[in-house]
Amino acid sequence: MGMLPNLARLYWYTVEFGLMKEAGALRIYGAGIVSSATESVFALDDPSPNRIGFDLERVMRTLYRIDDFQQVYFVIDGLEALKNETLKDFGPVYERLKGQDDIAIDAVLPTDQVHTRGTQAYAAKGGRFAA
Repeated sequence: MGMLPNLARLYWYTVEFGLMKEAGALRIYGAGIVSSATESVFALDDPSPNRIGFDLERVMRTLYRIDDFQQVYFVIDGLEALKNETLKDFGPVYERLKGQDDIAIDAVLPTDQVHTRGTQAYAAKGGRFAA
């Protein structure tokens, strides 16, 4: 598989669709969310998506949707934490990820720090492509 899909997922779940915990509340910071008023509301308030604490390797293994609202958002504890996680040497991370399976977009793992366990109702009804 190589490292590019892992890096793309990190980009997707941070730069595009990241959530941050600030002053005890969730905030949006991803450009994809910021550019969409409806996804901003969905990401913060809708009961459908999972909101899971940021874990670099978990993020790098998690599939994402490019054509609809996300089924999972990863929550990081502030800009300093984001900087610390993304400035580290990814070489050892890529080595650990070799041969590991992708994680389904709607999965909640026993090791996850769950902020919100979503209903997944939006995706179950077909998302924006629902008839």
